[in-house]
Amino acid sequence: MKLCLARKMQKITFNVLMSNNAVFISKSFLTILCACLMFISGGCAASSATIIEKEVVTNPKPMYSYTSLVIQDFELKRELYSDAPDVVGMSQRELRYTKLPGELSGYIERYVKSHRIYKQISRDGKPDVSTLVLTGKFIRLGRFKITVVASLLDGASGQEVASFRQTLWDVLDTTDSFGDLGREIADFIYRIQYK
Repeated sequence: MKLCLARKMQKITFNVLMSNNAVFISKSFLTILCACLMFISGGCAASSATIIEKEVVTNPKPMYSYTSLVIQDFELKRELYSDAPDVVGMSQRELRYTKLPGELSGYIERYVKSHRIYKQISRDGKPDVSTLVLTGKFIRLGRFKITVVASLLDGASGQEVASFRQTLWDVLDTTDSFGDLGREIADFIYRIQYK
C-alpha cells in the first residue's frame, strides 16, 4: 500500500515538474521569438534619413532683416512620377502626385510658423523689400528617395540670397514623407537666420 502510494506521488510529482518545465520552455521560446521578430522588423520601420547636400547663403544683408516670407509651390514635372504621355488621362495615383507640391507648401508654412521667425507668412503674397520668396523644384521623386532644390529670393530684386539641396532617403511611402521634408526645409530657413 505504501509502495503504491509512493509510486502515485512520484508520478504526480514527475507530471507537475514536466508541465512546469514545458511552460518555462514555451515562455522562453516565445520571448526569444518576439525578440527576433522585433529585431528583424526594426530594419523595416518607416524611418527616413535626411541628407543636406548643399546649403549656401549669399545674401549681403543679414537674413533676420526679412520680416515676411512668401512660399511658392515647388515645380514637379510629370516625368518624375509617370511614364505615360501627357495625352493619356491621369490615374488616381498620378492625380495624387499633382497635389504634392501644394501639400509640401502647406507643411513648410506650418513649420515655419511654429518657429515664429516672420511677422507674415503666405503662399500668395506680394513680395517687397522685406520679403523672402521660397521657390524650388523636385529633382527626384521616388519610393526610396526624394530630392529637392530650393532657393530663397530677395522680394525686391528677385536675386537668390540662399539655396539648398536636400535628399530624404529610406522613403517607404512618398506621400507620407512630405511632412518630414517640410520640417527639414523649415529648419533650414530657421538655421540661416543669423548668417
